[in-house]
Amino acid sequence: MIKSLIEKKGRTKILGRDSIAFQNFLNDMRLVDMETINGTLTWNNKRGGASQVASKLDRFIISEDPRLTGLDLTTLILPFEELDHWPIQLEASFIGTPRNKPFRFENVWLSHPDFITNIGKWWVENMPVQDMKMFLLQ
Repeated sequence: MIKSLIEKKGRTKILGRDSIAFQNFLNDMRLVDMETINGTLTWNNKRGGASQVASKLDRFIISEDPRLTGLDLTTLILPFEELDHWPIQLEASFIGTPRNKPFRFENVWLSHPDFITNIGKWWVENMPVQDMKMFLLQ
């Protein structure tokens, strides 16, 4: 499923209802579609010329910022032979423990109308790790 016309080459230049629903789902769930560092398209119909169609159909979707977990994530499109899909690879490298990162308060947070309410709610939630509330808040 493509989520924008940038993810398609050839044929129809209209974004379908299902593609819009997919894009809205990713946005509503605050999911991150990892971009590949060496291209976009991961499928093709193996035709040439004007009848060639290619799309981004393969992807890695994550639910949170990998830097908060101490990982640096990179995705690549791998070479293929005789297939219509290019395989994609997710590489993860450890960039240190999140505890080593200083907490930074952003003044813009104060402008959100629910900031104080949310802080109160999050602070009293049952945290899985003791003595790390500031890290989990961050």
